[in-house]
Amino acid sequence: MTWMRWAPAMERALYDPGQGFYRRPEGPAGHFRTSVHASPRFARAVARLLLEVDEALGRPEELALVDMGAGRGELLTGVLAELPAEVLARLRPYGVEVADRPAGLPSTALWTDRPPRGVTGLLFANEWLDNVPLDAGEVDEDGVLRYV
Repeated sequence: MTWMRWAPAMERALYDPGQGFYRRPEGPAGHFRTSVHASPRFARAVARLLLEVDEALGRPEELALVDMGAGRGELLTGVLAELPAEVLARLRPYGVEVADRPAGLPSTALWTDRPPRGVTGLLFANEWLDNVPLDAGEVDEDGVLRYV
C-alpha cells in the first residue's frame, strides 16, 4: 500500500496476490451486490451528478472523475456510458484502487493506486470507506472508554 497504511493482516486478507479478497477471480460481485452492481440507475445518477459539477465549475477544459476504491471499474464504465460526447472529450476518469487494472475498462480511464493531485472535478468514494479499518471504542457500564 502506498498512500494508505493498514495493518499487515488486513492488507494480506484484502490484497494479497492470488488470495486476497479483492484479487480473487470472481471479485466482490461474486459474493455480494452493491449499488454499483444492482442497477445501471446508480451509474446514471453519478453521471448526472458529474454533469452538475461540470456546470458548477464552469465546464473546465479538463474535468476529472475520480472513483476512490474503484474495484473492478464497474462504476467508471457505467458512468462513461452515460455521458454526452462533449463531456467525454474533456473528461479524465481515474480509478483509484490497489488491485490490478481490470480487463475491459475503457482505455481512457487511468488506473492508479493513489489519488491524483491537482485535478478539478468530482471525487466519488462510494465503495472506498467500506475498507478503511479504524479503531473502535465503547463506553462500559462504569463510563470508562475502552478499546474494542
